[in-house]
Amino acid sequence: MANSVVVWTEPGGAIVPKSATTAVDIANVAKALSTRDKRQIVTAFESEAYEMMAGFILNKALSQLKRQLASLGMEFVGEMLGRQDLNADSIPTVAISNFEAINLARELGIINSTDAKRLTQHLELLAHFDSLDVHDAEFEEMSREEALSFLRTCINSVLGREGTFAPVEFVEFRSALESRTFKATDADVETLNAAPYFFKKTTLSILLSSMKTRSGAQFEHTLGNIVVLVPVLWPHLRDSEKWSLGQSYAEVVAAGNTAAVLALKKALTAVRGFDYVPETLRSQTFSAAASDIINVHTSMNNFYNEPSAVAALAKLGTTIPWPAFPICMSAILAVSIGNSYGHSWDAQPEVDALLQRLSNNQWEYYLNSCLAGDELILQKLAWYDKPRDRWILLVQKYALNTKSAKSRDVRQLIKASSENDVTKIGTISAKLLDAN
Repeated sequence: MANSVVVWTEPGGAIVPKSATTAVDIANVAKALSTRDKRQIVTAFESEAYEMMAGFILNKALSQLKRQLASLGMEFVGEMLGRQDLNADSIPTVAISNFEAINLARELGIINSTDAKRLTQHLELLAHFDSLDVHDAEFEEMSREEALSFLRTCINSVLGREGTFAPVEFVEFRSALESRTFKATDADVETLNAAPYFFKKTTLSILLSSMKTRSGAQFEHTLGNIVVLVPVLWPHLRDSEKWSLGQSYAEVVAAGNTAAVLALKKALTAVRGFDYVPETLRSQTFSAAASDIINVHTSMNNFYNEPSAVAALAKLGTTIPWPAFPICMSAILAVSIGNSYGHSWDAQPEVDALLQRLSNNQWEYYLNSCLAGDELILQKLAWYDKPRDRWILLVQKYALNTKSAKSRDVRQLIKASSENDVTKIGTISAKLLDAN
């Protein structure tokens, strides 16, 4: 399947020659029209029934376009359009709207963007004439030039080409997503990275759909490909697709689909994508990661185990959700200031990165709503010299004395920290600790 992802390029070049300026000359280029169709078109044009001819040729072109799309399989078309109502029994000329057909054909490369724009404009113009009342229709009519433009566009874009021209490689790639697990080093994965946006979007849609509907080996291959391909797709995806991935994670969690949860969690973690998971579930995920840090920090071999635990939290997303903020801050600060024996050097780069992300608003929220009740941090400041010394450095580094703290005790604690008064830090921290 080498080079299978870049499945099609826009057809280029005009089929109808510039020298063809009459209805007869243009119609004769149409390979997808019968002799009778061509005769009817020419007769209507020569009778100056321009709107009738334009409607006939446009309907022929769009019907042909829909049949080309249907050759991919109507279920597959439904996946690409995001329409669950389409299935193998759906009739393409009825089930696919004209607008959907033009846009999908453009995105698949069946027609080029210029012809797609012209077809859309022709649809709008024909709709305008069809909407005229009897009085207005007496005075407004399609011109000869407009009718010739309809004819030229329809034949250039669709009816002048032989075969279905549907990119069957799409079907092959779609099948491969469920029949084998790609490797990050596969040529197909590298090609996917350079593929048009629509193909990336469609690939994600297929993976999420298959995850919910397939079983057995197809399900396993789908999950494997989610883990491999989501990191490739992620930098190129728009927010709407990223949110769909987060929503799918929430759905499989709610459904108790453990295998799918693990695959999506691994993929989202790899791209720091939990910002796009619905807030409640996102908060639970952050809280669980913070709890794991605290468990590791307060257990044996904490200096060795803390780096991976902190990294797991850092990979969840760029911002910490408010419901999970208190426990996350407690975990981050605990690793930052360490314990009576010291601190984990290897964990500090990730900890520093997390702290540097905090906004002024987040720091003030911690000082006003969290610190006075953060027993883990207060214990360190009240009982141990080494955490106290690192707390002083932290307060100075992030200029916490410039933040607005409403509590008198917290203000005094920050002031003592900025002045290196370790005795006062211990006294105030103990006082706050006793109040809990």
